[in-house]
Amino acid sequence: MKKFACLVFALGLCCFAGNYFLLLELKNFWWAAQYPLFDFHGQWALCVYTLRGVDPYSIIGIKTPLIEEIGIIPAGWSTTPWGLVLGNFFYPGFLEWLDAVKYFILLNIFLLLATALVLKKFFPLAAMILPAFFASFFISMYFGNAGAVICCLLILSCIFADELPILSGLLIGVAMVKPQVALPICFALLLRKNFKVLLTAAIMNFLAWGAAALMTNQSPITLLTEFFSVKTGGNVVFSGLFSLVFPEDKSLAMLTSMFAGCLFIWLTWRLGFKDKKIFWACPAYLATTFFAYSFHNEFFILILPALACLHFADRADYLPMKIFWLAAFIFLALGVYVLFLLLRIFGADLITAFWVTRTIFAVAIILIGFFMARTLD
Repeated sequence: MKKFACLVFALGLCCFAGNYFLLLELKNFWWAAQYPLFDFHGQWALCVYTLRGVDPYSIIGIKTPLIEEIGIIPAGWSTTPWGLVLGNFFYPGFLEWLDAVKYFILLNIFLLLATALVLKKFFPLAAMILPAFFASFFISMYFGNAGAVICCLLILSCIFADELPILSGLLIGVAMVKPQVALPICFALLLRKNFKVLLTAAIMNFLAWGAAALMTNQSPITLLTEFFSVKTGGNVVFSGLFSLVFPEDKSLAMLTSMFAGCLFIWLTWRLGFKDKKIFWACPAYLATTFFAYSFHNEFFILILPALACLHFADRADYLPMKIFWLAAFIFLALGVYVLFLLLRIFGADLITAFWVTRTIFAVAIILIGFFMARTLD
């Protein structure tokens, strides 16, 4: 076990070094990477305008700010109606810009440490592989996106789901600011009949939605309609597994991808994950990478499937299987960045490189998920 732990630690450091190099190179191929906190201001402004009683959906993309000290909400920036209120947990609209940024950084550090400590309680190797996923956490923090923090909330929620269902539900409720990440977890919780968790999250979201409607003097349905009318993420956005199949119809791409994600979770859950402690959430975590709309901010959630890969490697009787599971671990930590960089180096345009990378990564993730389920069976 000691030799295996040393090997894992060495692999974690190698992945950290590899990701550090890759991210430096990616700054030359992704224009947004030149701007730290690229996402933060728009999300903060959504929260501030809501707290000021302004319907923020109505002013998205307007080039002249309604309130000068807040600024504009750029086109493509949006959040859910309940996220207009719950988003203040990540992007505190009740604080001035600079104080809000400081809060955001401290929140990221706190939840990273809290998640690491909780994972270490169940998986002694968790601390050793954390460096392998620092890049996935940092990239979200660098862009001022709540994705990494939401991954932490979802990991903690699944760990606490049975013993502390109310707390788990509250964590899921806040994470539902990004439903494209949280919904696969909700589906897995539904399969496990964790109804108290889901009910707590639903009540929290409906209350926040109602509060947003009261603050902005709009009906809840109007806010929801406005939310769906915004082209969140613009043209670059990856709409799930079927983005390349339906490149001109993002709604159809996302609906078919969501169906595929639910089918994947259901099948792998029944095949091997059904009765597993903590690992039951792995199919849902894997599915977040291809379930719906996403960019590059939520890959930290793959740390739990990576721990499952190490669990299988440690217990494998044959060397080829040990190598396979260690390779799967490395792929989860490095794969998406390597694929994207290679495609950009060989001349693919930004959107093509991004969509092809994410599609290849999704197919590989699905195969890894089924191998996991077969191994657990």
